[in-house]
Amino acid sequence: MKLLIYLFSLITVLFVTSCGGTSDAENPENTVTETVNLKGFEELNLNEWGFNLTVLVPEAEIHGAPEVVLTESGALEILVGTEFGIEIMFGEGDIELLKADLKDNLVFKSEILKEDANSLIYTQDIPDSGVKTQNHFFYKAVVGSDIYEVRDIMEGEFGSGMIEKMLDAARTLKTAAPEAVV
Repeated sequence: MKLLIYLFSLITVLFVTSCGGTSDAENPENTVTETVNLKGFEELNLNEWGFNLTVLVPEAEIHGAPEVVLTESGALEILVGTEFGIEIMFGEGDIELLKADLKDNLVFKSEILKEDANSLIYTQDIPDSGVKTQNHFFYKAVVGSDIYEVRDIMEGEFGSGMIEKMLDAARTLKTAAPEAVV
């Protein structure tokens, strides 16, 4: 009889734990922001432009003050010097759709260099045209219940090393701390 009670208790506990609770994917408030420490970068608060976010950008003292522009399409462009340019916008962060677009592009030949669940680094080239190969990245950032798409500014010409640094900076996107009342 004790064995039967023990077995019933074990089954009940397993049933309750397997059915209860929500996963992090179902509860975005529990998502963990990637912690990235970038030497030579400083935090930029984006509240002034309507985004309750912060992101790391190259230090102004060395590279110049960041130029931030809210475009007509609602994207936030952040430029620091000539080597750093990212664009942040609300979106779905659909990496599979981007991959399909790259594959079906009739002008550019694209190659995916690195890929994970939330990011993609790729190159685009026009074969036999003499046009320099373009390096790009795309990052899906989930901050709270919002999804943001972060990518390099397409008009920029960035080396592969800088694309990696910009992707690392994009991974620092997080909710801005409430501003202190003076």
